Amino acid sequence: INARHAMLGKGGSLSVKAQQEENEIRIQVSDSGPGIPPALLPKIFEPFFTTKDASRRGETKGTGLGLAICREIVQHHAGRIEVESAIGKGTTFTLHLPTPAQTD
Repeated sequence: INARHAMLGKGGSLSVKAQQEENEIRIQVSDSGPGIPPALLPKIFEPFFTTKDASRRGETKGTGLGLAICREIVQHHAGRIEVESAIGKGTTFTLHLPTPAQTD
């Protein structure tokens, strides 16, 4: 939803990729939106941090809980979430989740 909101009215692409490796499943969500300013990147997973205000057309005001909750869920499952972003090029979130231990 954040990716869609970032590209609202500007067009762009959104992709979701999943890949299983030996010990983990990697899920990537990428957009070609405006990117996240470097100064904001350290804050985006903080509860109640939002850049969404009510002034953008077609977008509701954010609560700032979405990414904080996502991170909490991923960490609860012994995973991690990473973000890479470039201004004017887009953002990629990568979730790393361990595969269940296999039994013989």
